[in-house]
Amino acid sequence: MYLFKKVVFNCKRATLLSLKKDQGKITFLERAELSYHLIYCDPCRRFITQSHQIDNAGAALMLKPPFSLPENIRSLIQQEIDKNI
Repeated sequence: MYLFKKVVFNCKRATLLSLKKDQGKITFLERAELSYHLIYCDPCRRFITQSHQIDNAGAALMLKPPFSLPENIRSLIQQEIDKNI
């Protein structure tokens, strides 16, 4: 019973495993644990769906030309960074 509670009711771990899965660094046992958790946890399933939607929207934005700061502003920011190091 303890193992059941540990796997099913640990949304924090499921969230981390879902992010790890997106990076392609999940083991077979972790994948099974995540799948088992998602059977019972609707909020985590919604989190994964929303996370994918955010990733897709971010990828679509990357296709547009990036915003760039004027050179004088970039140099001021770099000076502040160098000063604080």
